[in-house]
Amino acid sequence: MQRIDRSRRVAEVIRRELAQLVQVNKVTSGSSSLLSITAVELTRDLKQATVFFTLLGEAEHSENTLSNLKENASKLRYELSQRLNLRHTPLLTFRHDESIERGVYMSQLIDSLSSAKEEHS
Repeated sequence: MQRIDRSRRVAEVIRRELAQLVQVNKVTSGSSSLLSITAVELTRDLKQATVFFTLLGEAEHSENTLSNLKENASKLRYELSQRLNLRHTPLLTFRHDESIERGVYMSQLIDSLSSAKEEHS
């Protein structure tokens, strides 16, 4: 139980610090999208972190942003190690988080069903 709690706490600290680092380093490289770090999942040994991000604004830039994040992963890891007091700074793997887009899509479907139901009533 303690290990899971520690993993969650460390993941949250990493998420917050990476969110700041990404904004400072301007990883999005010129796109007007707003990059947000949504979650971090750590392995049990805390040596690998999967970082989920989303882009608010221009979703078509997600591939470009993903490649920029991958290119800057070692630099971000180094800067993270300077900010955090961890024995080992985890390796960073980035993945686009599609949950927000999926939620918006589901909300639109529900709204369209509701309006269709009202038209038929």
